[in-house]
Amino acid sequence: MRAISTRLPLLLAVPVLLHVAPARAADPPSDPKGAPPPDAKALVAGQKAADAPTLDKGLDGTSASVSAGGLLATGNSRLLAVTLNGGYDTRFDGNGIGAWVLGNYGRGAASGKPVAVTAENIQGRLRYDRYLRDELAVFVLNTGRHDRFQGIDFRYNLDPGAKYLFLKQATNTLWVEFGYDLQHDIRRNGDRVVRDAAGAPTLNPAGGVVVLDKTRTDHSSRLFVGYKHSFNKEVTLSTGLEYLQSFVDTTRYRLNYDALVAAKVGGGLALGFGLSARYDHDPLPGKEGLDTATTASLIYAFSDVPEPPKPKTCPCPEEAPPPPPAAPPVPPPPATSPTTAPVAPPRPAPPSSSPTPTP
Repeated sequence: MRAISTRLPLLLAVPVLLHVAPARAADPPSDPKGAPPPDAKALVAGQKAADAPTLDKGLDGTSASVSAGGLLATGNSRLLAVTLNGGYDTRFDGNGIGAWVLGNYGRGAASGKPVAVTAENIQGRLRYDRYLRDELAVFVLNTGRHDRFQGIDFRYNLDPGAKYLFLKQATNTLWVEFGYDLQHDIRRNGDRVVRDAAGAPTLNPAGGVVVLDKTRTDHSSRLFVGYKHSFNKEVTLSTGLEYLQSFVDTTRYRLNYDALVAAKVGGGLALGFGLSARYDHDPLPGKEGLDTATTASLIYAFSDVPEPPKPKTCPCPEEAPPPPPAAPPVPPPPATSPTTAPVAPPRPAPPSSSPTPTP
């Protein structure tokens, strides 16, 4: 179905308060079926170097968020639409547990026409991750959904798989999930009748109305790619694309896409602008294959995940090498007495010769 928000120029934000007792946290998906849950703290505060856990040590803690929006119109057109989205995730000792709920409801009519329901869906998810390493985890995801205008009373999905984190930087995060998907549908009775192009029920050769089975089970492979980018510490983008390929009918496949831009307001609040698209190659008869929804809402988030030490500012100044050790002083030469030349003994005077007296 197309959510009623696709027809709204802008959903008026309605703040909803949430209190969470301090506990321990999860690795935060931004995808409706099972990507790592979006980090509620990052949605409000933006990713910074201090917010990004390093690969050698994960950060335990708890994160929670809730967002709401609505629109009421009267006069020539009558419209009431509300949307609510809440999530909680916690990580401790290599374990991650998360729970999320998303609901949309709308009623409307033109002037003079009876009011009718135009949107009615709710979805809940439970997820468990076991981290083998901070960049590698195995997980199991359980999803339940009710969608009146898709013709589904209840849809259950079981998705076991593995997740690998390829890129974890201060401003960019990229991860991939792959695994198996089990889908079991319980269809609405009014949407099981097969109709022709004119909307009339299709008849079988015996003249009976062709009716689809009440339930259908499908088995598929699942691949998901998620990406988060921080434009600055105030504005972040989270997006993800999911592909499911059926094993039962190889011509059937499904695509799910989600994107959310969150801008920090302050005090734990952020404005969120989201887009989601769901494509089913084999929908129920009379149903369109593509559903889209565009929303604007106010997000309140709580997190007690501690911040890791801030990295050094680079370029780092080069440290001057330590001076070489001073050479030991050279001792002065020992003092010596001045050398006195030996005095030669006086020579004896030669004997003098006396003149011979004359007789």
